[in-house]
Amino acid sequence: MTTPRPAMIGLEQLTKRYPGQDEPAVRSLDLEVPEGEICVLVGPSGCGKTTTMKMINRIIEPTSGVIRLEGEDVTTAPPDELRRRIGYVIQQIGLFPHLTIADNIATVPRLLKWKSDRTKARVDELLDLVGMDPSTYRDRYPKELSGGQRQRIGVARALAADPPIMLMDEPFGAVDPIAREKLQNEFLRLQEDIGKTIVFVTHDIDEAIKMGDRIAVLREHSVIAQFDTPERILSDPADDFVAEFIGSGASLKRLGLARVRDFALAEWPVSSLADGHEAAIAALQRSDAGSVLLLDASRRPVRWADRQALSRPSVPLERAGMPVTAIVEPHATLAGALDAMVSSRVGGVVVVDGRGAYIGTVDMGVIMAAAETMRAAAHEKALGGSSRDHEAAQPDRR
Repeated sequence: MTTPRPAMIGLEQLTKRYPGQDEPAVRSLDLEVPEGEICVLVGPSGCGKTTTMKMINRIIEPTSGVIRLEGEDVTTAPPDELRRRIGYVIQQIGLFPHLTIADNIATVPRLLKWKSDRTKARVDELLDLVGMDPSTYRDRYPKELSGGQRQRIGVARALAADPPIMLMDEPFGAVDPIAREKLQNEFLRLQEDIGKTIVFVTHDIDEAIKMGDRIAVLREHSVIAQFDTPERILSDPADDFVAEFIGSGASLKRLGLARVRDFALAEWPVSSLADGHEAAIAALQRSDAGSVLLLDASRRPVRWADRQALSRPSVPLERAGMPVTAIVEPHATLAGALDAMVSSRVGGVVVVDGRGAYIGTVDMGVIMAAAETMRAAAHEKALGGSSRDHEAAQPDRR
């Protein structure tokens, strides 16, 4: 049996009433967020989820109730001191346009009066952590970065003083869908290393399912309709409100819970560019696939080539066939892989490691096998729950 983690954040009867409003924005909310987990607040627009999150670091002051961090009541603590213990990432990012990337990241360490050497080392460490070369990006300004890069810097700035808690208010909502998927995957990989306690606000149930260890589905006034794991919310919604909010296609949504790394990948014929046409043709002939995947010297995928493309030895393999565009990493969800597969002209998505080297392939066979595994697991869990409920309902005959 897994030992429950201690609560890092505890909200007790937390309430916010605005003057002139008949109903509270947040009504008597009780919520505990275990240490090291991502708790996602999700619900319809105007339900109070952002207000709830902003009360945790008292950007919005609660009308009543208690906020506990690591067991300590911080409801009346000095707000500035409280906020320095909490990282904060917002959709609009909020970088200071007149400051360099390094100075943006260093904002809180300087407020905490860190020594310059320590601050500089932390800035470079964080740039490396979010996948941005310090020597390239340290002295640039926000306007010189893409939306996705600015969002990474926003995450780095929130992590600068190594806070145990992070608040993230629709952090990936301002970027395009492709960048959003990549940022989500990168952040989940990062979370495995940093293990922060995170309250994450989104209006998107698919994002909640992907990102959350636990999800709080909120009604109006931040009343909790269900607070549970993504698996339980999908397989056993608490009521019609939750079921309607999840929407149709719960089975498909379960693919958003499954990581590529957790399933057996498909084998695809591969060949090295350096080995030439004959080796590529031989690899293709040993399989029933329609194309061979060509890899460079570092085993990074470069081209897909079919028999027709390989039949012209005068065309270098580096230009044969078509480029590989559908690529995911092991942290990606099967839903993300399926989405990428739609754009793949060979019916498969290439899986690569952190260095970009080929690991395997996701095709429809992998997706179908995974879906059947998850369906069977959900069915078994439902039967187990029904059995326990039946036993609990029986009178004690001792």
